[in-house]
Amino acid sequence: MTQAAEATPCVVFDVDGTLAEFDAERLGHLVHGVEKHWDDFHLAMADAALIGPVAKLMRRLKESGETILICSGRPKGWADHTIAWLRKHDLPFDGIYLRAEDQDEATDPEVKRRALKEMNADGFEPWLVIDDRSSVVDAWRGEGLVCLQCAPGDF
Repeated sequence: MTQAAEATPCVVFDVDGTLAEFDAERLGHLVHGVEKHWDDFHLAMADAALIGPVAKLMRRLKESGETILICSGRPKGWADHTIAWLRKHDLPFDGIYLRAEDQDEATDPEVKRRALKEMNADGFEPWLVIDDRSSVVDAWRGEGLVCLQCAPGDF
């Protein structure tokens, strides 16, 4: 009988509103309604400013040897755009989990719960999550994880 591999501890970071400046009042209507306008959203977010303190935390954790995962409600079809933004800002990460193609109408908490299952299936065990949206923070905590809420996120 083979012994199961030990899960890799990791820290999970959200993108929009956590690592990337996100003006929910100006851009929220593009992605928080039933109908999503991803093209317009990504055009607007391509030049989003980096949130310095969260990026600094991410880099320090990576320098200390932590495995870093990105988990965003952005669709998988926009992975290249998301990765390009992360690289543009020299942000270290070891994996990325995005909204599955069949989750267009799913809420962000539903997307993140499913991503957590995928992370676990891939051998990762998050011990800390950094996110901004209150409903998502509640979802992470509901899964038994410590989640640091880095900004007000009642949208």
